[in-house]
Amino acid sequence: MSFYQPSISEADLSFFDRNFEDAFECIIHPVKLSDVSEELHGLSILESFAKDNQSVIKAKFRGEDSQEIILKLLRSMERRNLVTPEAREEAKLKLLGAEHCCFPGYGPFSCGSSYETALGYWTHSIQGSSFIVGYATLENIQAERAVISLVQLAEPVNLGSLNGSLSEYVGLVLTGSDTSPVDSAPEVAKTVASLVADPEFREESFDCPTDDDLRTAIHRFVERQWRLKKEKEKDSFKPLSQQMHHENNDATFNETIDIMNEKIYRNSRLGRYHTSLLGYWSSILFLHPFALVIADLKRRLPHYLSDFTFELNQRRAQQKYLFACIFLIFTATLPAIVFGYIVERTTHGQIGVIECLFSQGVLGIGFALFSGQPLMVNMITGPTVVYIQVLMRWSEKLGFEFLPFYAWTGIWMGIFLILAAVLNTATLISYLGRFTDEIFQTFIGFIFIQYWFTEFVRITHDGYTQVLLFLFLSFLTLILALSFRFLRGSYLLIPSIRTIFGDIGPSLAVLIVTGISYAFDPVFVSRLNIRGSVGYSTTSGRPWVVPVGDIEIGFVFLAAVTGFLLFLVVFIDQNVCTYIVERPENKLRKGTSYSWNMVVVGILNIIASILGIPWMYAGLPHSLLHVYALADVEEQQVMGRVSYRIVHSREVRIVGLVSYLFSFLIILAKPALDQLPIDVLYGFIFYMGVASFQSNGLVERLVLLFTQPQKYPPSHIIRRVRRLHIHLYTLIQLFLVILLFFVAVNFYRGSTMFNTGLIFPFVLFLFIPFKFEFLYRLFPKQAIAALESGSL
Repeated sequence: MSFYQPSISEADLSFFDRNFEDAFECIIHPVKLSDVSEELHGLSILESFAKDNQSVIKAKFRGEDSQEIILKLLRSMERRNLVTPEAREEAKLKLLGAEHCCFPGYGPFSCGSSYETALGYWTHSIQGSSFIVGYATLENIQAERAVISLVQLAEPVNLGSLNGSLSEYVGLVLTGSDTSPVDSAPEVAKTVASLVADPEFREESFDCPTDDDLRTAIHRFVERQWRLKKEKEKDSFKPLSQQMHHENNDATFNETIDIMNEKIYRNSRLGRYHTSLLGYWSSILFLHPFALVIADLKRRLPHYLSDFTFELNQRRAQQKYLFACIFLIFTATLPAIVFGYIVERTTHGQIGVIECLFSQGVLGIGFALFSGQPLMVNMITGPTVVYIQVLMRWSEKLGFEFLPFYAWTGIWMGIFLILAAVLNTATLISYLGRFTDEIFQTFIGFIFIQYWFTEFVRITHDGYTQVLLFLFLSFLTLILALSFRFLRGSYLLIPSIRTIFGDIGPSLAVLIVTGISYAFDPVFVSRLNIRGSVGYSTTSGRPWVVPVGDIEIGFVFLAAVTGFLLFLVVFIDQNVCTYIVERPENKLRKGTSYSWNMVVVGILNIIASILGIPWMYAGLPHSLLHVYALADVEEQQVMGRVSYRIVHSREVRIVGLVSYLFSFLIILAKPALDQLPIDVLYGFIFYMGVASFQSNGLVERLVLLFTQPQKYPPSHIIRRVRRLHIHLYTLIQLFLVILLFFVAVNFYRGSTMFNTGLIFPFVLFLFIPFKFEFLYRLFPKQAIAALESGSL
């Protein structure tokens, strides 16, 4: 059944010229009605409405047209002191458009003078089969909550419904202008429409003889929804294969599960699924090795040629590929330079900017050519930098060579990744969710800001001049980068220019502030000054191949422990990123590739380890932004909330290939890279930390702690989850972020043998069972599902 939300702008209510020089615009939005059993706030609204004896609820209501029904309802509201005479007059003008009239050759129009009494079509309403719910926001109403009325007509009447149906139920929702967004007229109207659209309510309220009978039918609807809500919150003990389908709407992920379920079903002695959790997972992990790797290759290989040639002859696609290349070149290369500078200082030049750019180029080209899902942006990430620092500190304290131990750590990590792909562990992705991802994303933001703060503390020893210069250049970079980023969502310039500035803005900010830094030549400005000569030589002049044999055999096996811990981070980040990129709303058509991507990443990181260059794996938000940069995106604005929807996607390899090739070639531009001020690079690091907090559900909900409740956004989370549960869930996440941060920075300084930073991947991994063993006991399942379904 379809429901519509038509609205006629105030300009359309002006005088209609008989010469047809003016035109009317009726905006119609298909509207998805609220699932009241999942929306706590909506249930509370209907419950209060039914219990309030002053509410206007009438059965056998008589009226010939829209005007008569609305006037009667407004008078009833006024008699019960629900609205003032001024509000009644204002509501009359705002609820209906102008008089209904027809012209030969034309359909019905809304016309007449805006100064006349409204007689015709509904200005703002939700319409469905046999019902209309009108709503308006009034200046002359002081009610703290929405004023609702509902009537059942004695006879079906044609009230001008756009679908041509006769109306049996009419509802009115009136709110004040200072009402909170979640209690706004459109939101409450959707809740009332959910009531009158419910088949059971319609059956119970059919031919109600009295007003009390209609009120009782509303009570029964509310009780039914409360009962349904409690049933949904009960833990169900279904076979895991069924549970995955219920809790995961990703068609491509369910395809992965279906492959394994089919094999288990075919080969099981009992001819059915294992009912025990252990039996089910044992079958997946050990009885069918390579199953998902082979499935990924069968799915993706037929599309390999089209990954290079798709829409190359179309002008719009060519423009998309060009701008996507520019975007990816800047957003992937500059972080590699910044991370290279940090790692160079930590490792005393054993790994530096050259190695980072070389890794970005060589490994990136390999991934662009051989990966299953080329839209993933593999890059050097914050956790990689953190782990390199941890390994360096540990090697210094234990007295072994850093590079050989680093190499063996990466080799073991690559082996574990390949083994994970062979054992079909992609089916475990259902346990990963936004709970862990939001913690991880916020943790990375904390780490970046900590880098800036550490440099600020260090620079305070160089005098006030250097401190002021550092603050000026770094904060100017931060402010410009954020300004360019926010330009994308503004109304300045034209959309295409805004998009370009939004994509390359952070890198453009670095270039602008680098130019400004030359105005401070009388003051010493510390610049990058990459060590070594121009060309493809390492930062320290060491050979490219690490002597992996120059380490005791005991440390080789010790590296297996650090390699496994690193594998946990890569496994979580790689697969969460893949899951986000391959969501159905991104409209990718060539199929998923969880397992084969892990094989490719594992092999490439083994090569990186042998060469002594940084490891690479999928990065957020770059991978998702890559999808949007290539796609045709439609901007939607519904009831004041702007969202973006992909209407056509492009899955190609050439954009990634070109950007990675640029990272490889820019090594030859060493004299230009040497001019980048260190203070500007730290400003960019600060920006990356702040950017990690944007579109982060944890941070958005944290802001709600300091927000006036009446100003909460009308999101599904606010409607479905109790306010206490929202805040408690957020505070638990924040506590775990702080715990992870202190573990990663090695807060325990009392022992030279134990470095807590080594175990931060394991602590992160423990958050997954923590969610299932603790949160599901503390919160209803439906609340967790709503909190993990997206941002506010």
